[in-house]
Amino acid sequence: MNLTTTARHFETDSELMEHIEERTMRLKRYFDQILNVDVIMAVEKFRHVAEINVHVNGHNFNAKEESGDMMTSIDNATKSLERQIKKFKQRLKASHQKSKRLENVMMPQEQVIKADSIGSESGIEIMDPISHEINELSVEEAILSIGKEEKDFFLFKNSKTGKISFIYKRSDGDYGIIDTQ
Repeated sequence: MNLTTTARHFETDSELMEHIEERTMRLKRYFDQILNVDVIMAVEKFRHVAEINVHVNGHNFNAKEESGDMMTSIDNATKSLERQIKKFKQRLKASHQKSKRLENVMMPQEQVIKADSIGSESGIEIMDPISHEINELSVEEAILSIGKEEKDFFLFKNSKTGKISFIYKRSDGDYGIIDTQ
């Protein structure tokens, strides 16, 4: 992290510089990819203005605060930057989680083919697709679902393995399960 300070209309002392360094280093615990920090301090009559610009990889954060004391202005500006960085990081995290959720959600579509169209000269006729929701179930719950819905097969997300599985009723009365890789 590169720290640059500028003082306008007053001279800085070592105590103020240590305070600035301490406060800006606290920002690293929220976002460790901070590249540059520019601190611009100005004294205008009784107003002490602190402006802090933080450059993170691809994004800039700015805070400008004024008070009767330079250290208070710096503290307030760093608190403002902390809020901005936290909010930005939450948005990044939410965006990443949203894309992962969309990736994991699968909506299979059943395509119904008219039986009388098979073998005809015009070819097979596919009706409108029907969307199905994939539920997370255990193998036993999936077998019970086959019985409830009176189907010969069932597609589900296996709660034990986390994979998409296909369970079906065999001609001998037993059940078979096919797991995806």
